[in-house]
Amino acid sequence: MKYRAPLLLILLVLLPVLLLGWLGLRLQHNEQQLVGLQLQTLIEQQLQSVDQQLQTHFRQLEGVLQQQAQRLQRQTDPDYSSENLRAFIKDSVYVEQLFVLGGDGNSERLFPPRFAPLSQAEQRFVEQMQPLWQSPDLFRPAAVDPVDQRQQAPVLAAGDSSSYLASGQLRAPSAPAELALDLADADRVAAKTEAAATAPSGWIAWHANTGLMQVYWWRDDRGRTLGFVLNSARLLSDLINRLPEGELGDQQLGNAEIRLLDSRGSTLYSWGGYRAQGNALRVLWLNHPLGSWRLEYHAPAGTQAGAQGALTQVAPLLLLALGLGLLGYLLYREHGRELRLARQRVNFVNQVSHELKTPLTNVRLYAEMLQERLADEEQDPGVLRYLNVITGESQRLSRLIDNVLSFSRLQRQQLQLRFESADVDEQIDRILQTFVPLLQQRGIEAEFVAGIGARLRYDAGALEQILNNLLSNCEKYAPNSGRLRLESWLQGSSIYIRLQDQGPGIEPGEQQRIFEPFYRSSNKLTDGVAGTGIGLGLARELARAHGGDLTLEPGGQGASFLIRLELKP
Repeated sequence: MKYRAPLLLILLVLLPVLLLGWLGLRLQHNEQQLVGLQLQTLIEQQLQSVDQQLQTHFRQLEGVLQQQAQRLQRQTDPDYSSENLRAFIKDSVYVEQLFVLGGDGNSERLFPPRFAPLSQAEQRFVEQMQPLWQSPDLFRPAAVDPVDQRQQAPVLAAGDSSSYLASGQLRAPSAPAELALDLADADRVAAKTEAAATAPSGWIAWHANTGLMQVYWWRDDRGRTLGFVLNSARLLSDLINRLPEGELGDQQLGNAEIRLLDSRGSTLYSWGGYRAQGNALRVLWLNHPLGSWRLEYHAPAGTQAGAQGALTQVAPLLLLALGLGLLGYLLYREHGRELRLARQRVNFVNQVSHELKTPLTNVRLYAEMLQERLADEEQDPGVLRYLNVITGESQRLSRLIDNVLSFSRLQRQQLQLRFESADVDEQIDRILQTFVPLLQQRGIEAEFVAGIGARLRYDAGALEQILNNLLSNCEKYAPNSGRLRLESWLQGSSIYIRLQDQGPGIEPGEQQRIFEPFYRSSNKLTDGVAGTGIGLGLARELARAHGGDLTLEPGGQGASFLIRLELKP
């Protein structure tokens, strides 16, 4: 009881804070998931954009190589001469080696020549490429994905090579003889480009001892296959030229880093302002012919954003908790002040009741003694009537004071029973006789049926107070009701007493509330009748403190109360 109010106030503060905190965490979790998905989508789009840039380079390079293949065919028609091909390799900055296949199954090597002396570089080249030439299935055009085709940037035709070079996206060749010819003959070659573009061609990523080799093959109108093995260093340089570099790349990417890694996991190039080791947030494998290369996206794992989000969630909760705590403290202080005032009032009433009880007891005692002495002599009847009034009112005031003091002891949990041996029937009859004059004035005839007839051990004071309250209520609220019946009996270790009147009874809706402290029903019988509203509730608490109970029995005419008191062994 002492800590109920503080506990309720603590719950009043904690429950909304915890509820809001839980909702905030749920909202933050959902928001983080949404931000994470959006971030993953942005990273995916960024990496795919880089992949498209690299693919665009291959498609544009493919157009240039087709022009060169057509030029070689025109210069060496009908047969490819070794002298011209070796001169082409020597002058080209893009092509490191060249091979020509023909014959049955297109697997016969025409260049490098089989029956002529080869240089050391050509011999190593033949050893590396021999397994490839024996795999004719690799020289077939790859099926075009219609979806991927829509997403690809337009492929520059051979005639667009001027704009391709002028755009600066590819580094200008240091020995531009071959490409200068393409630029000069752009208009003339453009007419044949469409036919060249329709010729079978494709890319092969060939892994040899020295690493990855990019091979572009093209088949002429006589079924011979020309294979261009690209210069790896020049290819890597051109690819890197397409990627952001220096401060521009750092500004574009911010606190993140994109790394281009080859098939062995070595970093070929990176850009962005983030420098840290660890697992990548996202990995994207590049499309053919760079299928063994990959892009990695590195960035902080969002811990800073998470900490900021947690701080933005915790700060309002702390402010709310402080506000509710302050409000709860003010309410608790006000509640404590009201309790202290109420306690002071109760203590004042108790003190007054104690002060009134002693002189009232003396008044009642001497009035009863005077009434007994005057009854033995012939006196004026009016004097006896006056003494009866004084005695009755002093008894009523005594019962009222006893109720106030007992109720105060119950509230302070200081009520103590005093068990002693007494005759129950004799006590009930004596209490009833004190009410007989008042009951008769109210038109009620009391009847007592004694059924115990033995001395028992119980609290006579508690029983007297219970009966006083019930008989007082009958005298107040059941006037002119005729008969009042009391009966007592012993059952087991309990005393049973039934008090039944013939009055108007109690409404069904009021039967559960009449035992509540300070509750008084409002009707034509109770209106205008003085009362404190603590009598029935106090009587039931006294019966329960005695191990029994006080109940209102249902049915019948009037009101019927049953008292049960447990005997002390």
